Amino acid sequence: MKSITKTITVGIALRAHKCRFNKRHLIAKGDKRLQVKEGRSEMNYCTECAKKALHDGIDKLNTVLGEL
Repeated sequence: MKSITKTITVGIALRAHKCRFNKRHLIAKGDKRLQVKEGRSEMNYCTECAKKALHDGIDKLNTVLGEL
């Protein structure tokens, strides 16, 4: 069965760049970041945005699981 989740990993930034969700959040070189792969695209999120997104996703999955 195919997974409904996207490919997500935790990686280390090789250079400084902005968070994909909030452009005001800077991911510095050497910082941990959440990497989400969607097709050929890879999106990187700072730890603050990543934690919020993961908690929201877990809550939604638990709600759907409870409905089953």
